[in-house]
Amino acid sequence: MTLEDLEFLRGEGAAILAELGNSAGSDPLALAQKLRKRLDADRSRLVQEQLELRRRAASKFGDAAWRMLFTRRLLEQASGRETAAWKAQRFAKAGWTRIADLCCGSGGDAIELARAGMAVDLVDLDPVALELARHNLSALGLEAHTHSPCELPSLPDSLDVQAFHLDPDRRTGGRDQGEDRWDHGGLSPDLAGIRKLVSRFEAGAIKLSPGAPEGILEIAAETEFVGTRDELREQIVWTGSLATAGTLRVSEWRDGIWESYAAPKSRAEDAFDDDLAEAPEAFVFEPVKAMVRSHLFAAFGQDHRLRRMDASIAWLTGPEVVRSNFLKGYRVLTHGPLKAGTEESLLRQAGRSCMAVKKRGVAVLPEKALRTLKNLEGPPAVLSYTRVRGVKWVIVSEPLAAMEPE
Repeated sequence: MTLEDLEFLRGEGAAILAELGNSAGSDPLALAQKLRKRLDADRSRLVQEQLELRRRAASKFGDAAWRMLFTRRLLEQASGRETAAWKAQRFAKAGWTRIADLCCGSGGDAIELARAGMAVDLVDLDPVALELARHNLSALGLEAHTHSPCELPSLPDSLDVQAFHLDPDRRTGGRDQGEDRWDHGGLSPDLAGIRKLVSRFEAGAIKLSPGAPEGILEIAAETEFVGTRDELREQIVWTGSLATAGTLRVSEWRDGIWESYAAPKSRAEDAFDDDLAEAPEAFVFEPVKAMVRSHLFAAFGQDHRLRRMDASIAWLTGPEVVRSNFLKGYRVLTHGPLKAGTEESLLRQAGRSCMAVKKRGVAVLPEKALRTLKNLEGPPAVLSYTRVRGVKWVIVSEPLAAMEPE
């Protein structure tokens, strides 16, 4: 997208986008033909692409997406509203009233910072990104100060802010071999540049890919892994007065509620020395992705009378129900070591049919297992292939969500 394209989308194109709204239909050919009656080929493609991007953006921004403008790359990298709001509240609770949003992109984080009552300074190398961010905030009734384009770690002379949010540009490695993988060489600014920025500000937050190695910046910081609805969204490195150095944190959003858990990195590591459970107890728990990535599940288990079942798997077991955003829980009906015919025998013993198959650490095909067990009768149960102290195991269970609240 060019600045000229953006000007069209904010002018003549805005009226067309508003007219079409979210009801343009799913037939791209019909839409293209309709647009070509009014626009040339290039502008027709611009409008059609914005409609597609707005549909995609609705999962991140809700209905507000239909008033915003995007590029594909910036939308992919944008923080969703729940995650951005979570970060903004931490800035606000710490008393910061003005934040520099470095590498602001299309403004996803700036929107929530402004909504939380802070003045926001937009900084980016890309003039289109700066204008997109400014437009998107304005479209939602918000304001921000836009600085001239600059390449970080250099900062505009006009910037007088002591707290920052940074979302480095990320170019994923391995694409020429048909794969995506973490590559710190793809960060812009690079690691040295990020460290320079950290030293410039009193406090800040650096948004990294969840797959970035923890501690890659080699600075005194707090690392937080953030998830929503069991999807791992971001790794956030908190610095300066916003951080408790050496702390790992995990936060998960579900059903409108945030839950957060933190522990010193040393304690998170020591918790893995606890003995493993001898066998599944009355309940088993599958940690959400953010909890697994944070490596805090063993410490969290200690705090809730839960134990790991196997050294290579994050599943936990315990004698009582633990209700948490971090756990998907199951009541154990029966279980045993995996042998030929174990699955059917256990399901029949429990008087259950098979509603779903889960696997952790055991090479099975869930679809094949479901086909094999499809004729069993009884209330539905979950069949889980896992490991207990290195031994392949089968668990028949019932999701806690299907039970009455305790």
